[in-house]
Amino acid sequence: MIKQATDAVTAVAPRVSLVVKADIRPGYTNQLEGKVQRVEEQLRA
Repeated sequence: MIKQATDAVTAVAPRVSLVVKADIRPGYTNQLEGKVQRVEEQLRA
């Protein structure tokens, strides 16, 4: 999927910059949504 996205941008732009970071933890799900919720809770406090 990253390659397809890069190819799509390359077709219409002279330059593509790409940074990918993944933190894969078996046994954990929905961590991104959970992180957003925890930050929003802290901002309300």
